[in-house]
Amino acid sequence: MSESLRLTDADVVQFLQDNPDFFIAKDNLLASLRIPHDSGQATSLIERQLAVYRERNVELRQRLSDLLENARRNDKLFAKTKRLVLNLISANNWIDIEAALDDSLRQDFKVDHWSLLYFSEQHLEYPLRSISNKNKQRDIHRLFKGHRAFCGQLTDEAMDLLLDEHHSSAESIAAAQIRHGQQIGVICVASDDPKFYRSSMDTLFLDYIADVLGLILPNLPQN
Repeated sequence: MSESLRLTDADVVQFLQDNPDFFIAKDNLLASLRIPHDSGQATSLIERQLAVYRERNVELRQRLSDLLENARRNDKLFAKTKRLVLNLISANNWIDIEAALDDSLRQDFKVDHWSLLYFSEQHLEYPLRSISNKNKQRDIHRLFKGHRAFCGQLTDEAMDLLLDEHHSSAESIAAAQIRHGQQIGVICVASDDPKFYRSSMDTLFLDYIADVLGLILPNLPQN
């Protein structure tokens, strides 16, 4: 005698997938079906299906909420960045540059410390710093290791090179090269929190500000 055929779970699943209307007009069958929840409670197939739809609806609502929150955050970032760029463009001298950066970075972006290094022999006042020594310029350039910008923690010596003694409490830093054909300076922001600026962070905003400074700084009057 041949062995009787037995349906597997996979066979039932495949049948229901191929026949999604199978339970239509089969109320008695539906009423007898029970599918347990993780909690141990039982529910009908329709109730379970509704529960799945509700779970998916909650998930979709959360995704939509996250997208809207990101949009609002990006709008705020754009407004702050726009204000900073317009103030930099309208700057007539180094005092205006310092005022625009200090107001934006400290007030709008809540930065603990910032510094702008400019490779020049002209005299600049803190937090602007002129770097005329070629060896120091090369040391600063090496910190970037071929990258346009970086974030993270540095040695005390490297932090002092970028921030000097005015920022001794800084524990993490983000820095971007200011270029005008070649590197002409560096814009730095730093935090007292050692984990605030991490190597995985995006530096798009800082890169953008560095690009703007690269166009503006060479055209400022020399002190």
